[in-house]
Amino acid sequence: MGGKREGIAREKLHSYFDFLTWCEQAGLISAAQAVALKERSEEVPKDALGVLKRVLELREAIYRVFFGLFNGQKPRPDDLAIINAELAHTLGGMRISPNSERDGFSWSWSAELLQLDYPLGPLAHSAASLLVSHDCCAHVRQCRADNCGWLFLDSSKNHSRCWCDMRDCGNRAKVRRHRAKRHGG
Repeated sequence: MGGKREGIAREKLHSYFDFLTWCEQAGLISAAQAVALKERSEEVPKDALGVLKRVLELREAIYRVFFGLFNGQKPRPDDLAIINAELAHTLGGMRISPNSERDGFSWSWSAELLQLDYPLGPLAHSAASLLVSHDCCAHVRQCRADNCGWLFLDSSKNHSRCWCDMRDCGNRAKVRRHRAKRHGG
């Protein structure tokens, strides 16, 4: 779902393929993994629909938890249960591997058995990592644009960012302000 939650819902994930497209854009899976998962989903469409249902449940649980934290509320136990269920189901796919860019090791996700729910592991783990990082939770913000409301992590130096994306919501708000100033006097 995109945009303000209290208004008209604008769902962006209508299919498992939509989810794969987002996962690839977000860097959760590679292009080759997206192709393999798409082919697999076409072989077992019912399973792909089941994974999409889990994706939507996880997304909404993550949203409610972070929105609640943004508003100073404790997370609902059932939302944490959804996140924890995905973690329990997928964390077994984490592996430690040598870091290719520098000395040491890093976490990676095993793609040995590329299942339809593979992207849920990195997704749930990412949300959980943010939740256990107090500094990150303290900087969750909601976009102030009239037609948005997305949550984002404010990593600006003074933590005063107003929009989820300056190139989109921020730019539109500045244009509106400029036009209002120009036409208003």
